[in-house]
Amino acid sequence: MRRDEREVNSEMKPVVMVYGFWGQNIGNAFFNVGGHSVLSQIFGEENVLRFQDQPGYRTFHRKRRGNPHNDAGLLSYVNARCVVLQGPMLTATFEKLWAPTFRAYQERGTKIILLGAALFRFSEEEIVAATSFLRRYPVDVVITRDHDSYEALSAAGICDHIYSGIDSAFFAPDAVAPVPLDLSAFFTFTFDRFPEPRIKIDAPNDGQLRSFEFLDHTWVLKDAPLQSRFANFGKWQAYIGHLLDRRQLPESLLGHRIFRGEHRFNPHIPWKIYQHANAFASDEPFTYLSMYAQSELTLSDRVHACVATLAYGRPAMLFTQSPRSRLFDRVGLSEIRERPVVLNSDYLSEEKAKEIAFLENAVDNLRLR
Repeated sequence: MRRDEREVNSEMKPVVMVYGFWGQNIGNAFFNVGGHSVLSQIFGEENVLRFQDQPGYRTFHRKRRGNPHNDAGLLSYVNARCVVLQGPMLTATFEKLWAPTFRAYQERGTKIILLGAALFRFSEEEIVAATSFLRRYPVDVVITRDHDSYEALSAAGICDHIYSGIDSAFFAPDAVAPVPLDLSAFFTFTFDRFPEPRIKIDAPNDGQLRSFEFLDHTWVLKDAPLQSRFANFGKWQAYIGHLLDRRQLPESLLGHRIFRGEHRFNPHIPWKIYQHANAFASDEPFTYLSMYAQSELTLSDRVHACVATLAYGRPAMLFTQSPRSRLFDRVGLSEIRERPVVLNSDYLSEEKAKEIAFLENAVDNLRLR
């Protein structure tokens, strides 16, 4: 039963969506915004509230660490009909971050939904740790964003209501209309860890360089080996590579201005963020979504820069082999790592409708509305 066909029970507890850490990765905001749209369609926007994620996610990749010693543990006190977690939270340290909170929810009778959920590194250690924890602390609904995560969780039998869905950022256009820009056609290049490749149009290529066809031209891409080497060492080492980058990258290409986004807003390091022409950064998602929604092409080493671009019907190409990019395989865009791709709008609409229908059915079976 859709919300407009029933009465809202004003005495019912709210649905609480866990969100945050926009400053260190604004892509989190994209799937937070999209996830809020999904939940609003099911429960009504006035019944969906937001609460900050576990503070330990700043260092969650360090498997010995959970939340900071003196953390207040505020999520444990959330009094809701259900709490919704999003993103690649299924890490080797998932138990350290969430065990006390999940115990509190069990005692309170709070339901738990994992929306757009995924593994982080997709290692066997991670799969065993995450599924073991979820057997001891069962959740009520799981919607994954890539099929490998779905297969791992489904095989473990951790939930009766489980679905192979799509990343929540694909729902962002349902919530955010882009701000119109008085600009001629432009490209958006977002490279904030790995260096932006130098691009030559219709240049000779002996097969040693990457190339693709776009706008009736051959684009030949040359990487910056020194900067790439530092980036491959790690995230903080990448800053050294950027410091050593003395290239003068172009302001335009094929008559299109190039805008350069930065997804790691915090720490705000001006010499890095504004190192090349036409740079932009923000601590909110709406500016980025407006740019990606109107970009003639997005090239990026950020997964969610590409997701947002595709969600608004624009072409994108990804420059990372991150295992978290498996969410593109789920929507049939494996070639995004080799050339610019576009997501069929009818297909996306169908996938979104199927996910909403699954969640509605699960919520009704659990009597959550």
